[in-house]
Amino acid sequence: MAQETFNFSGLPIEIRALIWEATLPPPRIFHIKGTAEFGLEKALTFHKRHPPPIALRICSESRTVALRNGGFFLAHVGGAGPWFNPKRDILYFDRNQRHMLRSRGGKSRIRGWEQALHVGIEWRAWFRDVPRQTAPGDEFIRLHWRSVVRGLYLHMPALEGIHYVLPRVRHKGGVTWGREPYGVTKYQAELVHLPETTEIPWAGAGLGIRNAVHNGAAAGNAAPEVLVIPGVAEGSRTMLSMTTWGDIKADMEKALEEELKGDQEDQVVELDWTLVGEEEGNVESKKCIFPGNQLPEVVGWWLLRQEAPMEEHPSIREFLT
Repeated sequence: MAQETFNFSGLPIEIRALIWEATLPPPRIFHIKGTAEFGLEKALTFHKRHPPPIALRICSESRTVALRNGGFFLAHVGGAGPWFNPKRDILYFDRNQRHMLRSRGGKSRIRGWEQALHVGIEWRAWFRDVPRQTAPGDEFIRLHWRSVVRGLYLHMPALEGIHYVLPRVRHKGGVTWGREPYGVTKYQAELVHLPETTEIPWAGAGLGIRNAVHNGAAAGNAAPEVLVIPGVAEGSRTMLSMTTWGDIKADMEKALEEELKGDQEDQVVELDWTLVGEEEGNVESKKCIFPGNQLPEVVGWWLLRQEAPMEEHPSIREFLT
């Protein structure tokens, strides 16, 4: 009995395209390391290199499908770079790379990132300038979210997803709460959904401490239900409290709604990594223009490093809530 063979080329082209699309990589996180300069342009560099999809090198038809769903637009002109699928993949900025989101006169200086549809920000970058004497649900907090989002949309105006990223294994206590252990960035990053009940510290990071001290925490004027603990400087005190990802998400979504409905000249808060140093009247004074008036989705994630060994250090632990 003759063996039958499968005639792939006899399938309708729409079916073949779906089959090629099924070979493309699942959603990936591109953890930004920094930038490299090539003449007058800059290109992003990454901690971990993702291999390109196999569809790029099977045949011309599969390659066409791969390039229709992604591309090498993050690479510098004439050079190598990652294949990036903007529909699935996430550009991830940790706390050390938030400075890259400064406006620089309202012009993007980094090649290709204006095509990104999904951006992830480490939680410590979000909290960099949030005054801890304000509580979740406060109008002032939403002004901070609006300011950050304006900075994001200035460089990546097509965003469809804003992703809040919380490393599960991280340092605890003081200003290091949230920082991943040294060396783990060489391991592949994986994201899993962050439950809305997850408790998140509302203090103990960056300028938030100094803002809290400056605004009265040093005198012990903490808000109700806020624990006041010794600070790093003699005679100073800082606030430490907890909130949940659900509360933060609600504030972020409310801020996006206010940005969509707000006036063009609504004032927002100046942050050290978005607005400071810009001339009055620059493009950042304008509210976001959401494509099709569709608000971006706000998503929270645990960041995992499955292959990374747990470092034996008293300040490093795995957080589950």
